Amino acid sequence: MPLPTNLLATTESDLLKLLTEHEQEGPHLEFKQETPRTDSGARHEFAADASALGNSGGGDLVYGIAEDADGCAGAIVPFVGNSDVEARRMLDVLASSIEPRLPGLQVHPVAVAGGSVFVVRVPQSWAGPHRVKTNQHFFIREGARKRQLDIPEIRAMFVRTESQAQKVRDFRTDRLGALMSGRAPERLAPGALQVLHLIPTQAALGLMNVDPVPYMNRQVLPVLATGGANQRINIDGALAVRNAGAEGTHGYSQFFRNGYFETVHVETWHGAEQRTSLGSIHYEQNIIQLVDRFRAELTRLGYSTEVAAMWSLLGADRTELGLDRWRFNLDDNMGRFDRATLVVPDVLLRSEDTAEQALRPLFDQIWQAAGMLRSYNYDDQGNWAPSR
Repeated sequence: MPLPTNLLATTESDLLKLLTEHEQEGPHLEFKQETPRTDSGARHEFAADASALGNSGGGDLVYGIAEDADGCAGAIVPFVGNSDVEARRMLDVLASSIEPRLPGLQVHPVAVAGGSVFVVRVPQSWAGPHRVKTNQHFFIREGARKRQLDIPEIRAMFVRTESQAQKVRDFRTDRLGALMSGRAPERLAPGALQVLHLIPTQAALGLMNVDPVPYMNRQVLPVLATGGANQRINIDGALAVRNAGAEGTHGYSQFFRNGYFETVHVETWHGAEQRTSLGSIHYEQNIIQLVDRFRAELTRLGYSTEVAAMWSLLGADRTELGLDRWRFNLDDNMGRFDRATLVVPDVLLRSEDTAEQALRPLFDQIWQAAGMLRSYNYDDQGNWAPSR
């Protein structure tokens, strides 16, 4: 890819290099002199260009570079105005004009002399095929241009993307099966297991390769509910384990070589009935902090911070959501989970949302699994503001 892997690191010098090296348009790169206009025809064309990349191999649309007669980068033609507002407008157009939504989409304004150039990065999608709402057509990229798909091609794309999504689901199933059968990478203390899987979009597409060696002594992996742990490597990748006692460890994180991430926290059994409680504020706070740290690590590695979050609780039927039962006026069943293995549907955490914003649908589902309407750690404006 001619532009940096980490799109946010793109500078004017990277754009000027496109000119000096006469970079040519191709399957993964297209130049546009102006940002899309606001009329319906321009919005349709913008959506068709972006969806074509997502349905193909992914790539960059660069707005603010004029091409020459040979289809090469010819000159920078900067956008003059509020670049943040324009970037949001472009994102809104794509969000409202393409279905299903393109995962991993980024619009990044690059400051240049006289204004800004916009890079729209569209990863190859595993959630498609994607169509343009204005005419319900599907497009792909061939060479330097796009074309409409025919029916057999659309059918083949549905099969391909379902296969990719199934691989992610199978990973979760296999990992939960390993934990339920006692095959964790470290012996775990007795208790319910809170399991969080984070799958970066680029990892789901097979575009990540994580070197575990630097985690031996330099880089720190986040572990749920703790700020530090002993680190080592294994055949799967990098492993961080909380200090283990005689009964075993109370948590670990495994960063797989393919970019998948697993973190486990043991909720210790208490009393003769061997039950435990999931603190309704603290578990959310811990997940928010871990997601922030994991996103920071993805950024350091040069990858997009969009991830799918999948939360599970093993031993849920012996666990209750830690609530003030008097304050919430709960009956005997509310605040308690009704099954031994709770597998919450995955939630996409968009790069443009804060961890608190992105995780709210996940937290709402966990509370609903315990018979509650939603997570009451959010106020009426949608801000994470737990009562203490």
